[in-house]
Amino acid sequence: LSGGRPMLLRPVSEGTAGTPRAAKGAPACGGTACAGAQPVPPTGRAAKMCPRDEQMQVMRHLQVLDVSLFALRPLAGPRVVWRPEEGYGMIIRAAGDDRGSRMGRRVRRTASRGAVLGGAALLLAACGSSSPSGGGSTATTTPGKPQKGGVIKYAEGPATPPNYIFPVEPTANTTLYNIYQFINLMWPLMYQPLPTQPGNDYAHSIGNAPVYSNGNKTVTITLKHYMWSDGKPVTARDIEFFINLAKAAGPTWGQYVPGNFPANVASVKINSTYSLTLNLTLAVNPTWFSDNQLGLITPIPQHAWDKTSATGPVGNYDMTPSGAKAVLAFLDAQAAQTTTYASNPLWKVVDGAWTLQSYGGASSPDVFVPNPKFSGQKPYASKFEEIPFTSDSSEFNVLHSGTGALSYGYVPAQDIPARSQVAAAGFKVTPVPVWGVDYIIPNMANPTYGALFRQLYMRQALQHLVDQSTMIRVYMHGLGTPTYGPTPVYPKGNPFVLQSEASNPYPYSVKAATKLLSQHGWKVNPGGTDVCSKGGASGCGTGVATGTKLSLNLLVSSGNTVLQQDSNLLKSDAAKAGVQLAVRYQPFNTVVGVVAPCTPSTPTAPTCTWQLGEYGGISYTTEPTGGGLFAPGGSLNSGSYSNPTVTSLIHQVHTASNLRPYYRYESILAKQLPWIWQPIPDQVAATAKNLHGYGLTSEFTYSFGYIEPQYWYFSK
Repeated sequence: LSGGRPMLLRPVSEGTAGTPRAAKGAPACGGTACAGAQPVPPTGRAAKMCPRDEQMQVMRHLQVLDVSLFALRPLAGPRVVWRPEEGYGMIIRAAGDDRGSRMGRRVRRTASRGAVLGGAALLLAACGSSSPSGGGSTATTTPGKPQKGGVIKYAEGPATPPNYIFPVEPTANTTLYNIYQFINLMWPLMYQPLPTQPGNDYAHSIGNAPVYSNGNKTVTITLKHYMWSDGKPVTARDIEFFINLAKAAGPTWGQYVPGNFPANVASVKINSTYSLTLNLTLAVNPTWFSDNQLGLITPIPQHAWDKTSATGPVGNYDMTPSGAKAVLAFLDAQAAQTTTYASNPLWKVVDGAWTLQSYGGASSPDVFVPNPKFSGQKPYASKFEEIPFTSDSSEFNVLHSGTGALSYGYVPAQDIPARSQVAAAGFKVTPVPVWGVDYIIPNMANPTYGALFRQLYMRQALQHLVDQSTMIRVYMHGLGTPTYGPTPVYPKGNPFVLQSEASNPYPYSVKAATKLLSQHGWKVNPGGTDVCSKGGASGCGTGVATGTKLSLNLLVSSGNTVLQQDSNLLKSDAAKAGVQLAVRYQPFNTVVGVVAPCTPSTPTAPTCTWQLGEYGGISYTTEPTGGGLFAPGGSLNSGSYSNPTVTSLIHQVHTASNLRPYYRYESILAKQLPWIWQPIPDQVAATAKNLHGYGLTSEFTYSFGYIEPQYWYFSK
């Protein structure tokens, strides 16, 4: 969403960890920082990030973690962050499980807290005078000799089975688990992410670096010579096919942002079998367009999928708007039939490292076997299995039993104190940071409470009731990061964070919340229910009637213990201010489907009647420009937030050669509170001691979950 690598939704605290591969073209790091990068002192996060009751020192566990967020570095050397990049000077990527989502490219929704597939919870920082220890090991252990064969068993996040297979995914299916841990195993992105820096890994991608011309209004793409599993070449026509179907999807596409890709592509010209040119509607910042727009493209087999029925012929239907819609409708209907994923001939034509042998959904593993025609690094393992779990507790029980039922799992936040037991059971425990934010979304389009959530003072009062310090210190055992706005506050020194967002503008304070409510026409009843005593613009706000009770519903993803603990604490603290929260838990996929942009024509639909929703958060993989999140019509603007100034700034960021528009955008949203910010837990991965290679990929560096298990292998 938000233009760039896919932003994916993730459940709370799920992620991956390891030591990233050194990509070709990436800066080499030795005993000093990469050229141009800003070293960060090993003191880690500022103490003010844990503001409640006492000043708590925040420390990085450098003795445990030898993986910087954005670059390789020696254990004893400076922590390297941000490498200068053409266009912005420095860039990030966008999307919380975090083993898989992207924002600039794709915004990935994740069920972030505490459990992540390959869930590496970063032991980056701890609130308190001392830091947790024990049970951890660095990610730099010498790998053994690769062995061919073996079955890699990978733990899915709690109650997050993949449920969509077609790469042009609807908003409700735009999740980390569908895109980065399922679809991309079979149909990888045209541009894979760099392992050590934000940006595209052209050396390991099917697409070569794009070439810009015509004042940055024209971009030419050439492809390497990859093959589909049926022996046909992957061609420029397959890229055009994806673009045409994404245009046909329009606002229903999970990466849709008005005016962004593919609407900003005026025309496509096929130059040759492996080359095409995109003529754009306006001049763009090449860094932003390459990372945040072209990074959305997945090659899909036009020669096999360009049809409107299962028995109909393959044609060029996508070349007309009506034909593209018909093809899209057919493929979407096929993707809705999850029980046929392993048998449908459509899904057998892949260009990725793996093909799906069997699909188990929520009840049994999804089993992948190597694609013998894959043109890149062929898998070492003979099978890759994704194991479903109903809760993070059930995953942890299997993990620390040491039975061999998992080779790659995660330590939920509530079980961090027991990580030494996990190590004793034969696992390496590796912490990894999350480049993302967590939040609760207020539905400003709700027919009953939307007017209430549109009042800034109300969102400010709710934010004052979020005790992020206690959530991190108690429930996350110090291994979490607060969220104060749309930009992650960690790592320290990242160029997107303003000083004003590095500290909490709305710290936990029941007194501050009750004061705001009293000043705006509410009769505050601590322990009871507040009542609006003066409705209208001069009191509780336009559209808020006298007699309205401050009794709200909060829908939360189930299966994640820390997320439930956070919700219960918020409910308790809110009651002290007379705000009553009725908390209801549903599976992650259900919450994502409900907490969606409201359709005004159907005000009684579930996507309109929800009030407050929390599925986890967003993980970023490129610059977090926010178009899909906060621009009107953005597919992940679930709360229907609208601010003309913010919308204008989002568009300016896409063409600007500096970060000034972004800083204004960030400053406004940190104060405006389109979401109620929540802390984001670190990720802790547990991997079998004889499993290697996962550090060769980027999922550990950014913990955004774009897994590439073809690089993973067992050693004797």
